[in-house]
Amino acid sequence: MKTKHEIQLELLQEIDEICSNNGLKYILFGMNALNVYHNHSIKDGPRMVAIAMTSGDIDRFCKIIEEEYNENRYVEGIYNNPNFIPLYVSYGNKNTADFHMVNLNKNKYFGIRIRIYPIRKFATLDGKVIGDMPNRIVMERKFRKFVNKRVDNPKLWYVKTGLNVLNGAYSLTGGSKQYYKKVKNNIFIDKWEDIQNYSKVKISTKEISTEHLKFIEKVDVDGIKLYMPKDQDAFFSDVYGEKFREIPIKARKQKMRVIEDTEVSYKEIKEDTKDLLEEIRNIHEEIIWTRYKAKKESEAVANVWRLVQMTNKQMEFRKYFKENIDELLSYNLDNKEEFEELYEKVEPVVIELNRYAKYGMTFSIDAKSDALIEKVLLKSGMEGLVKQMKKLAKKQYFVE
Repeated sequence: MKTKHEIQLELLQEIDEICSNNGLKYILFGMNALNVYHNHSIKDGPRMVAIAMTSGDIDRFCKIIEEEYNENRYVEGIYNNPNFIPLYVSYGNKNTADFHMVNLNKNKYFGIRIRIYPIRKFATLDGKVIGDMPNRIVMERKFRKFVNKRVDNPKLWYVKTGLNVLNGAYSLTGGSKQYYKKVKNNIFIDKWEDIQNYSKVKISTKEISTEHLKFIEKVDVDGIKLYMPKDQDAFFSDVYGEKFREIPIKARKQKMRVIEDTEVSYKEIKEDTKDLLEEIRNIHEEIIWTRYKAKKESEAVANVWRLVQMTNKQMEFRKYFKENIDELLSYNLDNKEEFEELYEKVEPVVIELNRYAKYGMTFSIDAKSDALIEKVLLKSGMEGLVKQMKKLAKKQYFVE
């Protein structure tokens, strides 16, 4: 029986052959690449193996797989599955299985796979940061993650229906297709030679100087040869820091709820255990929903207790300000020494206002005192707190 490591090596060798025969380029990436640097192996490394390619080469690679290559292989990403959220493409073996019993997402395929990360723009040649994803795309990605949540439990039909309606409306408006186009046009690099048009690029979450990607060469990996940056010392120092040689390579243990098989297809396993998997997910969803409701109830109780504590503080401050308001109003806020002395006297109120604002609560003392406190806050550069207090004054947790 083959090991997962052997299946991954087969997939990597296939990727290398396809790229070599079609003028595509890639490099090994991630902790498994560091494992190759140390041990010329991906054995005893993280469970997932990753490579990096430009977006254009990924597109060309996927087209070759879908049109010309082995029918037992698959590619999957946001370009062919609108429910596929992560910013990478999977290349996998359909005759194997590697999936979580409970957290099954809306992927089409669940075989042992290699992740292919697109190389992204990050900084211009003069060092100006382009950024990563514009806010519009970030918000859209969050929305997609939300509407793509999977709910199977029939008792939670109303949650499932709501998500389906949102997802359907999003698809009808063309949002899912537009999302991929926006991501592709805004942040991905098309060709390997285009990398040198930038001073820095990003692969996954890592920023990398493009000089390290000018030259790549093949290295031995468990008996096969795969591409890595030529100056590996400089590359790994850039990615992981100067002490990269001291980073331990840890084999990730198989998670308890993950089903993995190198000889049997995920389709067979899912079909044979369909009823059991459905029961497991339904129970899991009920537990999650019950925990969520319990958390909300706990938060509500905590807020009531905070309201009581805040009211006690408010009564103390009302008493203090009633006795001292004339003296406090006599301070000149434009005089540095007088302002510092005044701030020291009202600081306890400022601390409490700041504290309760974090929980969506605020309190009032009286018109004169509130006006003075607002002036002190603005003079101290706390415009944000003043705005938040005015908003909160119209909400539920507000003590008159």
